[in-house]
Amino acid sequence: MRVVFIGTGEIGVPTLLALLRSGEHQLTGVVTQPDKPVGREQRIEPSPIKKALTGTKMPILQPARIKDRQSIEEIRALSPDVILVMAYGQILSRPILEIPSLACLNLHASLLPRHRGAAPIQAAIASGNSETGITVVYMDEGLDTGDILLQRKIDILPTDTGGLACCTTGWRKSRRRRCSRL
Repeated sequence: MRVVFIGTGEIGVPTLLALLRSGEHQLTGVVTQPDKPVGREQRIEPSPIKKALTGTKMPILQPARIKDRQSIEEIRALSPDVILVMAYGQILSRPILEIPSLACLNLHASLLPRHRGAAPIQAAIASGNSETGITVVYMDEGLDTGDILLQRKIDILPTDTGGLACCTTGWRKSRRRRCSRL
């Protein structure tokens, strides 16, 4: 299956790397936010997704506005069967959602419909939830909306903080093992 990955944040890196290693799917391109100034010195830095692709020949698109006609045409040229989105930072328009031949899927780091938006793990912890998880949805034009396809839950431990994220680099190995069941 031909897949285009759209994401920016660190939480999407494990998914991206799994797609790169997959023998079942062909990653045809990646869309991420443009490089931006960070830190006190305002040095231009790539997104974690772009950094993860260092040393590969993967096509990387970095449109300022993904809704622009040129961006839409560049994504269309990648001929995806599926577009997989995780922590991108822009809402996808109808023309983009209609590009893949099969589906446009969003991996969201919460048990939707609760905690939509950019900080769902922190919101779950701040709300005192005892569990969180990941939700896969068929995307529509809203913010983290669409039909829920799959959800997997994980307990929030008393020691977990806002850095809690399924399979990200900050997890203890025991949490990674638990998360691998997701």
